[in-house]
Amino acid sequence: MLTNSITVRLENMSQERFLSPLLSRFLEGVAAVLSTKREAVFVFNIQNDTDVQGSILNVTFSALQPGGASGYGAFFPSEELQEQIYLNRTLLRMISSQEVLPFDDNICLREPCENYMKCVSVLKFDSSPPFIASDTVLFRPIHPINGLRCRCPLGFTGDYCETEIDLCYSGPCKNNGRCRSREGGYTCECMEDFTGEHCEVNASSGRCEPGVCKNGGQCVNRLAGGFMCQCSPGEFEKPYCEMTTRSFPGQSFITFRGLRQRFHFTVSFTFATRERNALLLYNGRFNEKHDFIALEIIDEQVQLTFSGGETKTTVSPYIPGGVSDGQWHSVQLHYYNKGGGSLVDSTGALRLPLYTVWLELNQKEVTSDL
Repeated sequence: MLTNSITVRLENMSQERFLSPLLSRFLEGVAAVLSTKREAVFVFNIQNDTDVQGSILNVTFSALQPGGASGYGAFFPSEELQEQIYLNRTLLRMISSQEVLPFDDNICLREPCENYMKCVSVLKFDSSPPFIASDTVLFRPIHPINGLRCRCPLGFTGDYCETEIDLCYSGPCKNNGRCRSREGGYTCECMEDFTGEHCEVNASSGRCEPGVCKNGGQCVNRLAGGFMCQCSPGEFEKPYCEMTTRSFPGQSFITFRGLRQRFHFTVSFTFATRERNALLLYNGRFNEKHDFIALEIIDEQVQLTFSGGETKTTVSPYIPGGVSDGQWHSVQLHYYNKGGGSLVDSTGALRLPLYTVWLELNQKEVTSDL
């Protein structure tokens, strides 16, 4: 329970006022945000923030997920808990009557480890603090104590984790599959008619295997050899019923788990829209400061804004005719370990400090089964 906890910051709040009568409202607000029961939310620390000016109260809690035979599942992971609270702060404020501030930086986000060493947050607890009393509540807190340690992540070696291992060296992809190295592992891009983690499954001559059809698709063996996937209704693409397209109306958005601290990564996707202005991608910290990436459409043109510290940079490549034409366009965003760079020619590739971004304006090929 304790290791799955998070700490939120409440503005203009004292310990006594929080315990009576606002504790009950806070529990109801958190339960509403998480779609769980009030009894599944456990507050185990309230502590005045002495590092800032003003009356800021730190409240630490964890919560059980709904589900299971008893009506509850496992505890929410701390990352998911933090994201849900951050994205629904307005709802929490309306129910609890308390102003929830953006989160403080996790100690590891300050990048204390050298080279490619991975920072691991260590959470300890002190159960010796004294009781806190209000008019109606007697509360015994358990204070969290944050620390860290540095270690080599998977795929790196050396005395100081300065060397990245190419995990494609052994040729793990079968049947002429292409191996793409990624941080801590690799991904196989398979030739047509092959699938599986290592392209080991042949759809034209093999037989059905568990999990080969995605998203509830049913695998059917063909009489002449091979197999095919019968997909469930919805936006699933053949041949393996993968979900590659999502659509939603204006004034709405889809959230995914945020990107963790990375040394390098590539984000790629395709989009089609007729909106002149839209947000395509945003990833940032929960304190609304410092590092973030935002990819937008501004006046029918793609615009990248990013920050790796105190300042931000905006890049606006010009695409003749714009991208708000209802056609499919592809975007690839590359991040490299804070290396320097320079602006290159007008082919669509822009090399910059911290990031490289380019656009491939190709209409998506549409196929149908007859």
